[in-house]
Amino acid sequence: MTLCDLMPPKKISVRRRQSLPVNISQQPIMPELVYFIQKITFQGGIDCRTALVALIYLERAKVNLPKSAVGGYDTCHRMFLASILIASKFLGDNHCPRHMTSIPSTWSHYYSYYYCTNSTTATTTLSILTNRHLADLCGGFFPLHEINQLERAFLKLLNYQCWVTDQDIQQFVLDHRVDFSL
Repeated sequence: MTLCDLMPPKKISVRRRQSLPVNISQQPIMPELVYFIQKITFQGGIDCRTALVALIYLERAKVNLPKSAVGGYDTCHRMFLASILIASKFLGDNHCPRHMTSIPSTWSHYYSYYYCTNSTTATTTLSILTNRHLADLCGGFFPLHEINQLERAFLKLLNYQCWVTDQDIQQFVLDHRVDFSL
């Protein structure tokens, strides 16, 4: 079983199938992962809390992967995109006061009534990625329909468990304190 087996199959026309790369040397050259992450996070307006939740999602996904899972040449890019998209949407859904009782206390100081009352500033301050915006940021490497598939497959891999608790955050930071230089 490979990671790609978890993705729903695409219906490809005969003409398109003939134009697909046969071996690795014919596959499109992906940008270096670090550059790709930097580009998406900067241009997408991703903040630290969204990145941290995305990292927690990636760790959860890694645990849920079958032991025999093997990725393709662009799997790291795909996993990053899916995790950052879902983290952005999840945190964006919880930024208004009506949700304040359900937000873990760790995140409470990031939210204020200001985000919900000042709609013009809220959209620029609290950047929530959409599938279309993320596809545009990818510069043609991943079209919208692939972003949609990535999101569905990653949610399935997470067993739709998107909630991140205070304990999850504290444990993740503790486990990775050396990586964070803390």
